[in-house]
Amino acid sequence: MMRPSSRRRFLVSGIAFLTITIVSAQDSSVAKRWPTIYKPGAKAKIITAQRGDGAKPFIYHTRHFELHSPTALSRRHLEKFATVAESVPDVMARIPLPLLGMPKGGRAKVLIFPDEESFVKAGGTQGSAGYYSGRKVAIMLRADTFLQPPPPAGSRLPPKADYDLLVHEFVHLCMHRDLGYLPTWFSEGVAEYFAAAHTNNGVYRFDNILPSIRDRLKQALPQENNLIILPGVEETMTLTPKTWHERIEHGEAVDSYRMYASSLLIVHTLFHGGTKRRNATLTFLKNITARKSTADQVELLIPRKTQNQLQERIITYWRPRGLRLKFSAIPE
Repeated sequence: MMRPSSRRRFLVSGIAFLTITIVSAQDSSVAKRWPTIYKPGAKAKIITAQRGDGAKPFIYHTRHFELHSPTALSRRHLEKFATVAESVPDVMARIPLPLLGMPKGGRAKVLIFPDEESFVKAGGTQGSAGYYSGRKVAIMLRADTFLQPPPPAGSRLPPKADYDLLVHEFVHLCMHRDLGYLPTWFSEGVAEYFAAAHTNNGVYRFDNILPSIRDRLKQALPQENNLIILPGVEETMTLTPKTWHERIEHGEAVDSYRMYASSLLIVHTLFHGGTKRRNATLTFLKNITARKSTADQVELLIPRKTQNQLQERIITYWRPRGLRLKFSAIPE
């Protein structure tokens, strides 16, 4: 599910990819390397598979995706869109955790709508730029946000789409295999993690993830007395897909993003909180893929009795790194 945004916002070859060893040589239970930088080696290849005529849509093929649009898409915008989209499964495959689980049956579907009205009519969320539908096994996106975005108000600059949001949605699609079994906070946190690592044009900087996360939260959320206030770890981890969706539909965009921010910080701790946490995350994902009880696996990953302790560790960790946090109590 794409977070609300007030900004309205392929084949690849010769991939340049740098890695760095971040766990001890003695630990053989988890992959040894985590990416530092990922760059697509070339722009995505796009094939027009079907030319629309009013009764049928235009269909464009990339290596992993099939894009459907009622109108022809600008080649210039489509090329960047496709390059960013194709970067997602490639970079996820290089994370030493079993996160990637593409839909079966050929290219994954991307349904593109010309405006918000047609997007919402098809099932998209009001006020959002995009939406991942597990039922349709497809991403639903607005062309007026990503492929034909309006110029910034009062600016002569060319239109600028928020491709970090695009990355977020494509991460969901690329995790389709396990998405219905993963807790919402985990899948949303992972999507935000890759969105934070994304810089531009399908390039990801994991070696710069700390300032990227810090700046992402500061830009998206207001500070009260120099503090960013977020829902607590326990509250975030109890949110179901239904309650998450309800908060987005009925809340302000800035308040809705607080859930994503908390999830991002939890996932960052699992990914970068040391060998023990990453091993636990690896086991968690393997057990989810094996369809073991989600509730049991979450309890093993982050036991309820340790959630307040994790919350305090997140506050302590980020304070000297330029992010002062306060977690709110669970509402009565």
